Amino acid sequence: MSTILITGGSAGLGRQTATDLAEAGHRVLLAVRNPAKGEQVAAEIRTARSTADVEVLECDLADLSAVRRLAALIIDRPEPVDAVICNAGLQIVDGVERSVDGYELSFAINHLAHFLLVTELLDHLRRPARVIMIGSGVHHGPTKSFGFPAPQWTEPRELALATRTGTVTTGTAGRVRYANSKLANIMFTYELARRCEGDAITVNAFDPGLMPETGLDRQYPPVVQKMYHGLAPLLTRLPGARRVADSAADLAWLATAPELSAVTGKYFVGRQAKPSSPQSYDQELARQLWQQSAELTSES
Repeated sequence: MSTILITGGSAGLGRQTATDLAEAGHRVLLAVRNPAKGEQVAAEIRTARSTADVEVLECDLADLSAVRRLAALIIDRPEPVDAVICNAGLQIVDGVERSVDGYELSFAINHLAHFLLVTELLDHLRRPARVIMIGSGVHHGPTKSFGFPAPQWTEPRELALATRTGTVTTGTAGRVRYANSKLANIMFTYELARRCEGDAITVNAFDPGLMPETGLDRQYPPVVQKMYHGLAPLLTRLPGARRVADSAADLAWLATAPELSAVTGKYFVGRQAKPSSPQSYDQELARQLWQQSAELTSES
């Protein structure tokens, strides 16, 4: 059985995926911002399966120094990690919020923190290893994402600093930033897969679909959240919408299925490899994303 690290494992997709993996007998490391909440989730998993092997590791992905500490802790462990699931995500709707390091928070958590975590751990993963990034259909633009605005890509440094004005309208700015971060996740997936070619590490992106049951709406106004939660049972019936349990089962499959041991550089929607957006395949943009992400996450 594998040892699997999953970020954002205390709620939503991460929590259910961690539960599924533990019930299947895998060792699960939950990287969470709130360790008390993480321990509660771990206790519930152990209650459901007495032999479940779950450990909680504290890490605030909004703080790159905390990400480095987590990576160092994992590297020092006697038991190597077999797979990393970069699940944690955040969408800021109103205004620009910033990480401890001064970066726009959606880009900082969704992309930069995971870029740093994976690159720090890369040489220490037990081969064959797997890395999974969580993508989203929003990177395709409105026609494939329930009208969600398309990414407006620019230099990664600018996406991180979010200082330019006039690129997006006020009402959609936060959602555009989120779409940019999801496009970054997918471009990072492809670039990492190319760099890991021949190294027994597979790298894939996973699109869980629209999951109305999750808390991604937590940054929206209370009245919108209330309406969203009330409609959730109906929204799950829409084409492209999915229940958390179904997406979690697919994500656990992607992390462990033997038949996927050599599958890399793919964008999975459910259990099917699908094309991502044309822009996501731009190798020059992906190389620039890698270079500038390395600079942005450097300690110097």
